[in-house]
Amino acid sequence: MMGTVSGRSFQRTPSLRRKWRKRYGGLDGNKLLEPNKEEDMRENDLMTEAHEERNPLPVKGAESQDTASSGNVPCPMPRNSFQSLSQRPANLVSPGSTGLPSLVSNGALKPPLPQAEQERPVTTSPQPWLSVGRTETTQGHSKRRAAADVLFDSFASDGRVGMNHFFETVWSSGLHRSDPRIKDCYFHMRKLQDEDGTVDRNTFQRCVTGFVSLILKALQGRFVIPDFSTFTDETQKLFMKCKQLSSVKEKDSRDSAKWGVSVCTVDGQRLSLGDWAESCVLGEVSWPLVYGIAIDQLGVDNVHRYVGVEEFSKYDSPFTLTKQGVPHSPLIETGAIITTSLLQLAGSLGAEEEEKYESVLNAVKRLCNKEHANLNCTSYQSLRKDSIRLHALSFYLQEKKCFPETVDINATLDLMLQCASTEVTCESGAAMAASLANGGLCPLSGDQVLSPSATKSMLSMMQVAGMNDYSRIFNFKTSAPAKSSKSGVMLAVVPGVLGLLCWSPDLDSFGNCWKAVHFCEELISTFQLHSFDIRTPFRQVLTYRQWKAESEGYQIMNILLAAFKGDIQSLRRYFLSGADVNAVDYDGRSALHVAASEGHSEVIRFLVENTGTNYSLKDRWGNTPMQEAMRHSHGPAAQLLKKYEEQPVTL
Repeated sequence: MMGTVSGRSFQRTPSLRRKWRKRYGGLDGNKLLEPNKEEDMRENDLMTEAHEERNPLPVKGAESQDTASSGNVPCPMPRNSFQSLSQRPANLVSPGSTGLPSLVSNGALKPPLPQAEQERPVTTSPQPWLSVGRTETTQGHSKRRAAADVLFDSFASDGRVGMNHFFETVWSSGLHRSDPRIKDCYFHMRKLQDEDGTVDRNTFQRCVTGFVSLILKALQGRFVIPDFSTFTDETQKLFMKCKQLSSVKEKDSRDSAKWGVSVCTVDGQRLSLGDWAESCVLGEVSWPLVYGIAIDQLGVDNVHRYVGVEEFSKYDSPFTLTKQGVPHSPLIETGAIITTSLLQLAGSLGAEEEEKYESVLNAVKRLCNKEHANLNCTSYQSLRKDSIRLHALSFYLQEKKCFPETVDINATLDLMLQCASTEVTCESGAAMAASLANGGLCPLSGDQVLSPSATKSMLSMMQVAGMNDYSRIFNFKTSAPAKSSKSGVMLAVVPGVLGLLCWSPDLDSFGNCWKAVHFCEELISTFQLHSFDIRTPFRQVLTYRQWKAESEGYQIMNILLAAFKGDIQSLRRYFLSGADVNAVDYDGRSALHVAASEGHSEVIRFLVENTGTNYSLKDRWGNTPMQEAMRHSHGPAAQLLKKYEEQPVTL
């Protein structure tokens, strides 16, 4: 196999690591230095000689023989041999570094300020180290520099760019100042700006080149929500509307007045409102996370040997199982106990109880972009004192032989309570929800925490059983996977778009945060985020994937273009869809002006007689449709319009 050959003939020696650091300068791609060619050639000669000594005579089919021999190549590990979540390498994807190999590392040192690449001298000497990857990286860096030049020209005034103006435009796209993908660029440019807050072209290139891909994507409106300012305004209105709602219980409790919401998209656009910085424990929201980690470690088939996949149903007694003798769902108490016990089978999470929770907490932190996520000891101690119900359920499950063999039930309950006592903020929880919406990959760090298959199973269970008895109604109204807890936390996911976390201690009769439920339902309806929304061309609902000005412009452009072509069928379709047939462009020209200037009498008749278009409307130059027809020598059209002026048409 490729990995075997490379492992035998191309060892990662310390000199090789130094060589990569000299050539590329780190993972972020901000500093591409000229390689030391003489040292490269010398080290390659030594490595080639060593390889020839180990492999004196290549034989055809040797690779397949080595693969078949168990002494040289390790056999594929079974599914139960798990990779540690805490030791799994992060798949970091920083702007401008797509061409760099994964073994490049700059250690713990802070990445240096990006330097402009100097022009390489042309040489005819052989370069054994030159490879396709290096050529692609060099070409990619040149393209990024060219893109940085275009970006500079679009903001420059008198050969300089104002830093405040530049970054305010970037922040308006939804990116946050603390975003790890761009904060180094912001830091370096602030450090190198002049007294008047501007930078020249060279400084701009040095600071922006490594991040130009992300910045261009933001400024070109290629994020999942391009018009983030409109999204922010509408979301703030929904937030204030929910905040003004009150219940009878709120009058007796100050904590019930707290209300926080945070949203994070799969592109890292963020919005936080209200008491988003308040810490709140996950509670039952931790159950789908534990379920996803168990699937990631054990596989979906092994997990569902012990727990079912049914939707939420409130039975007369919690002491009920399926016909197969397993809990109905991983998102009910009995199912959560069993799912947590399965983590003890995952040896990669650690042998000790503390190590297993540290591994789970580490996975949660990676989903949260390493933002606030810790154990709330007060909540944990309180839950342990009131865990009689959980012990009763665990004894029932033990009697029915639902647990795997060699499982410590007390350790399972402690781990379950620790996971439920993990506290986050709305902002860190929204980053976690966005990671789930992004297939288990954190959009802010590029870290693939959970596999896409495990994330799919999590979201599927959250959709059918995440909102207690309200799950069916919530799924009907929103189609969004969500999970609520008795602590007032609600995590909701719109796959491929965004994730959000809402928090308010006031609960409804279903045990859900009623403010969060109302907010999510209104948000899904306002921005057409329902999975089964049928988007008609001119529906009076905001479309999150379009700029508001662009959607209005498309409507006017389509109407005028249909009038220009004489396409009555398209005009009728637009009219029946609710389009304004009297809409005008920036010159004040309507569809009737265009039809008259082209001499389309049938279009004129349809617009006037069937849609009631204003035939006396004047454009920027004061011309009516009849004057346009006369100016372009279209006699029949002019006579028809003159007839309408003399004998007005009434609908």
